[in-house]
Amino acid sequence: MTEFLSQIGKDPILMTAAAVGVVLVLFVVLVVIVASMRIHTYKNLYRNTYADNKEKAQEIAQLQEKLTTLQLENREQATALEAFDETKVKLKEHQEALATTREESARLQERYHATSAELEGYKERYTALEEELNLFKERLESIAEENNKLRINNARLLMKLETEERYQTMRHHKGES
Repeated sequence: MTEFLSQIGKDPILMTAAAVGVVLVLFVVLVVIVASMRIHTYKNLYRNTYADNKEKAQEIAQLQEKLTTLQLENREQATALEAFDETKVKLKEHQEALATTREESARLQERYHATSAELEGYKERYTALEEELNLFKERLESIAEENNKLRINNARLLMKLETEERYQTMRHHKGES
């Protein structure tokens, strides 16, 4: 091999060919090294991307679970909100009914007070009429007593008159006879 190397060293064409061969080998080695580095880089990048994708897939799964949970909560809250809206409507209706009832109660209170005042007036009139009635009863009783006395007196006088007439009729009959 030394002979071969010395022959190459002496011949300029072989030397150029050997230099070109060495440059080609170095170029191929350089290309292989660069390619292996790129392969190594892409391999690492692939591993990193795979790991990132795996993490992101897990994160997406968690987010989907969270989204499902939030959707369920949202439905529950929407149902609660609808119930709240219905309750607000009922409350408004009840408040309106309460206001109407209060107005009606105020009118009834006024009517009650007016009726109470009127009743008091009627009670006073009734009391006055009872007193007047009692006076009239007393007067009626006294008039009835006096009337009875007068009847009795009239009956006595009538009896006396009848007796007198009989006496006179008898006398008149005795005197004629």
